[in-house]
Amino acid sequence: MEEQNKTQDTENQQQNPIAPQKNKSGLMFILFLVIGLLAVVTWLYIDQRQTTEEIETALTIEKDSLQSHLVQLRDDYDDLMTDNDSLNTHLTEEKEKIDNLLAEIKTVKATNYYKIKQLQNELGTLRTVAKSYVRQIDSLNTMNQALVAENVLVKNEIRVAKTANVELEEQNKNLSGKVELASTLGTKDLNAFPINKRGKQNHKITKIEKIKVSFTIKENILATAGERDIYIRIAGPDDYILAKSEQDLFEFEGQQIVFSAKRPVDYLNKDLEVIIFWDNNGALITGTYEVYIFADGSEIGTTQFQIEEGGLF
Repeated sequence: MEEQNKTQDTENQQQNPIAPQKNKSGLMFILFLVIGLLAVVTWLYIDQRQTTEEIETALTIEKDSLQSHLVQLRDDYDDLMTDNDSLNTHLTEEKEKIDNLLAEIKTVKATNYYKIKQLQNELGTLRTVAKSYVRQIDSLNTMNQALVAENVLVKNEIRVAKTANVELEEQNKNLSGKVELASTLGTKDLNAFPINKRGKQNHKITKIEKIKVSFTIKENILATAGERDIYIRIAGPDDYILAKSEQDLFEFEGQQIVFSAKRPVDYLNKDLEVIIFWDNNGALITGTYEVYIFADGSEIGTTQFQIEEGGLF
C-alpha cells in the first residue's frame, strides 16, 4: 500500500508542472502579437504623418509661388502707361482684382488645396487679360509715335516752304483720315452658306431654306461704342442683289443702295459674334455668290459661297 502511494505521488508531481508551462507559452504568444501590432500601427502612423507633412510642404510652396506671381503681375500693371482714359479705367479695375486676391490668399490655409487651385485659375485669367492690354497699349503707342513723327515732319515743311496754313490743313486731313480708318470696325471668322429647313448646311438649290451669314466684329477700343445696324448684300452669279424689297436701302459712299438683310447690334468695343439670315424667296440660281458686310457706312468684310444643282440630298 505504501509503495502504491509513492507511485501515485510521483505521477502527480510529474503531471502538475505541465499546466504552468502551457500558460507561459500562451502569454508569450500574446505578448509577441501585441508587440507586432504596436510596431505596425507605429509604422503606419509615422508614414501617414510624413506623407501629410510632404503634402502640406508642397501646398505651402504653391501658395507662396502664387502670391509671388500675383505681386509680380501687380507690378507689371503699374508699368503699363497710356493716355487713353477708358483703358486706364480698365487697368485700375484689374489692379483692384489683384489686390483683392492678394488679400484673400493671406487668409487661405496652405492645406486648402481647392482654394489654392481656384486662385491659380484666377491668376491665369488675369495674365491673359494683362497680355491683351499690353497688345492694345503697344498698338496705341506705335500709332502715337507715328503721329508724332508726322507732326514733326509737318512743322519742318511749314518752316521751309513758308506755307504753314496750307500744309497744316493737309496734314490734319491726313491725320483725321488715319484716326477714322483706325476706328473703322473689322470682321473675322466670316462664313456664309445655305441651310435647309433643319438648319443644316446644304448647297443643293432645291433644299435651301435660308442663307446663313456668321462673323465676329473684332475688338476695337478706338471705335465708337453703342447700337448700330449691320447690313449684308448678297450678290448672285449674275450680280443681282438678293433683297426682300427695293425699298430696303442704306447709305454707302453718298448713295442709297439696296441690302439683302440687316441686324441691329450693341457694340461695346469687344469681340461680338453676329449671325444674319436671308430667307430664300425663290430668286436663287446655281453658281458662286458674293457676300458683303457693311457697318457705319463702310464695307467691313466679304466672303462667298456656292449653290449647286438640285439632288436627292
